Amino acid sequence: MSMENQASELDVRKILRMYIEHWWWFVISGVICVVIGTIYYVRKTPTWQTDASIVLRTQEMGGGQLDALSLLGMAANPATSDEVEVLTSRGLMAQSLDALHLWEPTYVKGGLRWEEEYPSHAISVECIKRNPKMEKRSFSVVVKPTRSGYKVKTKAGHLHRSSVRVPNLDEPIETCIGTIRVHAHRSLSQDTSYRAFVTSREALVADYGELLTIDHQRSESNIIVLAMRSNLPARDKALLFQLIEQYNINAILDKNMIASNTTAFINDRLNRVEEELLESEKEVAIYKEKNSIADIETQARLMLEAGSEEQLAMTEIETQLSLVDYVDGFVSDETKRYSLIPANIGIKDAALETSLSEYNTVLLQRMRIQRTATESNPVLEQMDSQLQSMRQHIIATIGSVRGSLQIRLNNLKEQDSKFNRQIKNAPEMEREYVRVVRDQKIKEQLYLFLYQKREENAIMQATTSMPAKILDTPQQDLQSNEPKLSHIWMLCMLLGLMISAVVLYALMLLRNWIDDEQDFEHRIKLPNLGHLVENSRNDLIAIHEGESTISDELFRSIRTNLRFVLPSEIKNPVILVSSYRNGEGKTYVATNLALSLAILGKKVALVGMDLRKPMLDTCFGMPGKGCMTDYLAGADLKLDDLIIAGRGHKNLDVIPCGAIPPNPSELLQSERVETLFTELRKRYEYIIVDTAPVALTSDTYLLDRIADMTIMVFRYKYSKQDAIEAVNKIAEQKRMHHVVCVLNGVKGLISGYGLR
Repeated sequence: MSMENQASELDVRKILRMYIEHWWWFVISGVICVVIGTIYYVRKTPTWQTDASIVLRTQEMGGGQLDALSLLGMAANPATSDEVEVLTSRGLMAQSLDALHLWEPTYVKGGLRWEEEYPSHAISVECIKRNPKMEKRSFSVVVKPTRSGYKVKTKAGHLHRSSVRVPNLDEPIETCIGTIRVHAHRSLSQDTSYRAFVTSREALVADYGELLTIDHQRSESNIIVLAMRSNLPARDKALLFQLIEQYNINAILDKNMIASNTTAFINDRLNRVEEELLESEKEVAIYKEKNSIADIETQARLMLEAGSEEQLAMTEIETQLSLVDYVDGFVSDETKRYSLIPANIGIKDAALETSLSEYNTVLLQRMRIQRTATESNPVLEQMDSQLQSMRQHIIATIGSVRGSLQIRLNNLKEQDSKFNRQIKNAPEMEREYVRVVRDQKIKEQLYLFLYQKREENAIMQATTSMPAKILDTPQQDLQSNEPKLSHIWMLCMLLGLMISAVVLYALMLLRNWIDDEQDFEHRIKLPNLGHLVENSRNDLIAIHEGESTISDELFRSIRTNLRFVLPSEIKNPVILVSSYRNGEGKTYVATNLALSLAILGKKVALVGMDLRKPMLDTCFGMPGKGCMTDYLAGADLKLDDLIIAGRGHKNLDVIPCGAIPPNPSELLQSERVETLFTELRKRYEYIIVDTAPVALTSDTYLLDRIADMTIMVFRYKYSKQDAIEAVNKIAEQKRMHHVVCVLNGVKGLISGYGLR
């Protein structure tokens, strides 16, 4: 396993162990979050989703390529996308709200919740006179019935509030927003509060628009799903119904505009043709009366029948030319640029009819989008460009159709002239009669044609189908209620766990002390003699002869490991016990290690060389005892004068330092130090030396010349992580030789197999 993987594994194990040690954090934070979530659930008004689906009957635009892409699912239906914009328009929502009278939402206090009323309202607010600064501000009015009248609170934002008591609601009330009057539509209960919102229609339309979501069932489909989510499913159901109904009404009105324009055109032409027909019939009657014609009709009929086919064809072509000229004049008129072109008026050219129908369809879409968009809207600009192109195409098509009709008319006229030459030799009276009757027949045929078209247009207008057909009526989804208590509890528990995990992890990052044995072993580059548990006796002496505690066994383990790490050629070793900073337990380790060696039967000397803060005398209950500093200062003392024999064990002799000198560094550099330890090596098998911390003084470095080994003591959850790096660096730079370590005060180690 690589070093990186080992470090990652240690970090994960360290984090998990910390979480297990602080399990109660997770319990407390989880309980707190669940309580907060329960309070939120009690105060939060539940909401449900109400949805409906419709299918749009739209004329596909865009040609064969777009249709092919739609069938393959590679392109959305553009016409349906436009209808979705219409369904979500503010104008349609405003019409629906107006039809349902939803402009003044009111609420009733039910427990800790405000519940909206529908369809009835307990109160309504009338603004008699507003303050000038509050003219456009939305505000709320809360009415609380009391025994002596009513308490009326008015709020407009966070800064404008007022509260008054009135005996009757119908009287004018002076508030922070001006003079208002509250109307009660039913008897108000004293145990309930009532609230009404007064806001602009634009803001209310925007609020309801945010509740509405519309989406395609599939991108290439004409099926649209409408949904609303609120705390009033009954209102949402009625509003969805009204939206669909209002959409159908608006769409039918738009479509009927074409039929209305066509009807107006046909009626106008019928009136003119009817007048011309009456004139023709009157002319025929006058002619017959003037010339006393009786049997000439039979002769004229025979002559007319000979050229009837040509006459009928000429009549039809002239009618088509008249219609084409009318459409040409309509399209060319810039004042009618955004007016629907009359369609279904009898033009028999399929290309021109298709162009007119497509133009009207695009224009209708523009008119519907224009209701909710500005003139600078890019969609309108694109549609204007499309309409201009289509108008040019229609004009070009009209020219082509007119030319074709004119050619056919000229051919028929040539044939008619041949017929006229044939009857030229007929008597003048007969020729004139034939002319008059022919004009009458032409007018009659045109009148019947226009009358038929008017009836067809009326039938089409009467049978217009609804553009939006409801597939699924608006229904409340009973499984969609939010919030759900079980979900809130689950989320709150997860949130509580996450908060505890994040806080503990952050504390772990902020805490720079050693709190993981395996991480310590991984980072330290020195031989590790072992771990020691936290001293529960609150006494510097943790082991006693004849006892079998976990501390005894751990010091025995360190004692055994010490024999392995000491070179075999070293006899009567001098072992320094130090730490990086004070408070890490160096005196505790030195004392108990010396006792453990003494219990083993070894002759041990425990020397106090921490001249700045001596602790050995206190440890053995002899404060102020010792002459080490006097000896090093040159006093006429012998080694026996320094030794206090049999302290804690018969094999253990203690040499405390005594008084604190003013110059400890100078004393430690004296030759008497070498003399002292040379003599100690002769008398004792082990010399354990309690020295000063290496981070604060240089005393321990000065003693390294007489030492065979230095034990660096680290304390669990006390020593900083940087102490490990500092000690590693000391060893690497060989500022002290043969350095080993001990981790003191570890928590979590338990007794076992005969230990207590």
